Amino acid sequence: MGIIIHCERDDICLEGTPGTSQLIIRFFNNETPADYKPVPFLIIKEINKNDDEYLRRYLLPIDSIAFPLNPLENKTNLIFIYNWAGNDEKRDTLSFEYNRTDIYINRACGFKGEYILNNQALKGIGKENSWIKSYQIIKDSIIDETSMHMALYH
Repeated sequence: MGIIIHCERDDICLEGTPGTSQLIIRFFNNETPADYKPVPFLIIKEINKNDDEYLRRYLLPIDSIAFPLNPLENKTNLIFIYNWAGNDEKRDTLSFEYNRTDIYINRACGFKGEYILNNQALKGIGKENSWIKSYQIIKDSIIDETSMHMALYH
């Protein structure tokens, strides 16, 4: 007796199938809000991680970033380190708050997450020593990576 093995069409997650999108942020000048303002040497760390563990590290000035949100909770807590290892290093602890929905794609690909940013989506900015002065939600639905979702002003 022989064994016949074959794949069903949905046993393979096709390349290019969209997965969970990342949050896209652009940095702007707080004094002239229409102007991009790059951030030098940015480190993004998860809370309670060792100093050498980071979510993202940018060693060149950048004006936009993308990172995943926590799929297990309705918030993601991160530390944004401005000018990491520089004389004027500054740290902001930020909490991104949102509602999550898991969308079933198929058996092979499983689920993907979709997020809707809360009206007060970002906590931890605007404090006396904060380098990030304000923010604006540009697109509250994080369902794709075609454009920015949030602007941070510094």
